Amino acid sequence: MKRYILSTIILLFIFNANGLFAQNRTIKGIVYGIGADGKKTELPLASIFWAELNQGKSADNKGRFSINVPANTKDLRLVASYIGYQNDTLTIIEDAQEVEFVLLEGMMLAEAVVTHHQRGSYISKLAPRLTEIISKAGLQKMACCNLAESFENSATVTVGFTDAVSGAKQIQMLGLSGIYTQMLDENIPTLRGLASTYGWSYTPGTWMEAIQVSKGTSSVINGYESTTGQINLEFKKPNNTEDLFINLYGATDARMEANVTGAVKVADKLWTGLLVHGSIDPREHDSNDDYFMDIPKTKLFNIYNRWVYENPEKQVESRTGFKFLYETRDGGQVKNPHNPGSGGNPLAMGPRYTTNIVNKNFNVYNKTGFAIGNKEGKSIGLINSFTYHEQNSEFGAKAYDGKQLSYYGNALLSSYFGTTTHSYTVGASFAYDQYDDFYSDTLNVNGPAIPRTGMYRQEIVPGAFAQYTYSYLEKFMFIVGFRGDYNSRYSTLLTPRANVKYSITEDIVFRASAGRGYRSPNVIAENIGLMASSRHYNIGSIEALDIEKAWNYGASMMFYIPLYEDHKMSIGVDYYRTNFDNQVIVDMEYQAEQGQRQIYFYNLKGKSYANAWQIDANLTPFKGFDIYAAFRVNDTKITYSKDGREYKVDKPLMSQYRGLLNLSYATDFEKWKFDITAQINGPTRLPDGYNTNNKSSSFPLFFAQVTKKTRRLDIYVGCENIFNYKQKDPIVDYSNPFGKDFDSSRIWGPLMGFKAYAGIRLRIGEIK
Repeated sequence: MKRYILSTIILLFIFNANGLFAQNRTIKGIVYGIGADGKKTELPLASIFWAELNQGKSADNKGRFSINVPANTKDLRLVASYIGYQNDTLTIIEDAQEVEFVLLEGMMLAEAVVTHHQRGSYISKLAPRLTEIISKAGLQKMACCNLAESFENSATVTVGFTDAVSGAKQIQMLGLSGIYTQMLDENIPTLRGLASTYGWSYTPGTWMEAIQVSKGTSSVINGYESTTGQINLEFKKPNNTEDLFINLYGATDARMEANVTGAVKVADKLWTGLLVHGSIDPREHDSNDDYFMDIPKTKLFNIYNRWVYENPEKQVESRTGFKFLYETRDGGQVKNPHNPGSGGNPLAMGPRYTTNIVNKNFNVYNKTGFAIGNKEGKSIGLINSFTYHEQNSEFGAKAYDGKQLSYYGNALLSSYFGTTTHSYTVGASFAYDQYDDFYSDTLNVNGPAIPRTGMYRQEIVPGAFAQYTYSYLEKFMFIVGFRGDYNSRYSTLLTPRANVKYSITEDIVFRASAGRGYRSPNVIAENIGLMASSRHYNIGSIEALDIEKAWNYGASMMFYIPLYEDHKMSIGVDYYRTNFDNQVIVDMEYQAEQGQRQIYFYNLKGKSYANAWQIDANLTPFKGFDIYAAFRVNDTKITYSKDGREYKVDKPLMSQYRGLLNLSYATDFEKWKFDITAQINGPTRLPDGYNTNNKSSSFPLFFAQVTKKTRRLDIYVGCENIFNYKQKDPIVDYSNPFGKDFDSSRIWGPLMGFKAYAGIRLRIGEIK
């Protein structure tokens, strides 16, 4: 398959050789916008395209661009567009070298601004990789209290609970756990190590401008950890957001939340913004009468201060951020005022099983970029990020404490050969991770108790990379990259990656990718849900684990089908496969002699792979009404090893398919918005032994929301899990939580039933 994809890329390149290597001149320019106040400002990421060819590109963060002029043509029309502004068109004469666009803000009617209707999610037509964009409109289709809840309308990403007591969530992408997907905070790696499990609840939805979900191996610039894809978070920019934004939320499950974001210009070229989040879930939920809270009582405080410096004259931009988070989770058996020493369960009048989890996280970063000389497209970028994370947790008789100290640095040079048709990026990176983990288990029903055991690990990873990009009028793009890293624990790591995008016609786009990915295992933190069971962690098996290695390759086709006027229906089909050369097998199905149960960790022997197929459709049958439908199929296999024998089975608790339908309607000027989402989630194999065919049920979920919008205030009401579907008996042997069979980690469906919520979004001051 790898050879086939490589051959396809070469053939496409040769097929287009005559046209691709034609030397074309370029035109430079800048896009400005004039608002109601008459001020002229640069429009970042404005769209520029040739009207006759419908091909183009995006401007940079300062509104500047450089675009190739097609050969053997003259008097073409170049168009600039930007959401909320009227398009501007210029006729380009033969000797034109520089142009300037000035876009007028959309027509004003009372206090409503006429803007372009924005889809909740869409596939980027210009991105070289298959990238789903979840826009601000998409983030508001549901309450989206946090990052984990932002993917309910995405067919690419699935979110579920890891266990029935901690409230921790995990994602799945391309048939694998989210630990194989690289998380980026505006292109800085994040949610690594100890934050990989609980971190999905740390980022409020109202802090974000957009989420970019890319499938398959991505750029080598951000490191070697991306195997199945990347998820990049774009946050509100202090120089391009509301002066003050307030979001208040409350739900029938007693969860309350407040988000406040603000921004101010403190100097001529300096802005600062403050993002604050506070939430509390104080109630003991036990809707299935098993004497255990369905989700823990939580308290979360999160603050993010960011600074932006922009100097267009000197072509310098710098961003600095400070984050701090403190979270507590208290769960387990519910209290009984008549018997404080128990969970109130008449079948087990013993000590109460409780969970207590505390997370603290601090991060500081800086990103600085500046141009080289007077030529656009040549620049140097510097990234520095420091993270400290501390986690203390107790699960009944078990305890896990961890500390993580991480540093990430990246320096890169971007330039081009001759023209921007041939561009490249080279650079060097340095990563440092230090983990101090401690684990103990006083339970002795499945083997002897484990005293407090320390597991210290340090990784020092210097690396270098180079990436070449060939692009022709956004019609054809070929990216090939290579990086080499030296990991102090795992020696030399070589990472080749390639991506190709070819617009066969204006309405048919082909993409393919292939590449290598690596990942250092953090087995306890990444499998924290298994703490909520009676199984012992086999600590001795952790020391022998190697780094995980995998190849990922796949391809996609996008079809844009004309309907009427300027309306088109998009249909996408894609397939991706991940093959592991080594994977850390988390074996919770090994049944030892005398009924003792443990969790074993070992390196892969045999085959492990994941296949993911997806088809989706997006259309607007009439003004304001959007329909999005998708269906995904997963085939994920792992190989267990026992007594010299190998057992290849479906990966447990991995959904076999998922279907999604989202209907969205907005009235004129989006004064009212209505959203309905329906999901069908396929069965998963339950972890009951190597050869079992025991599977969970498939189940549907339904969501709805209505929003009343004005220029300053949004009021929204909605409901989740409308038909109150819940996994039956999520906890095995809940009546004996300190017995040998207790297990709350077999989670495949919802733990909470119907929930209604309401909230407001208030914008104060200048709205940008």
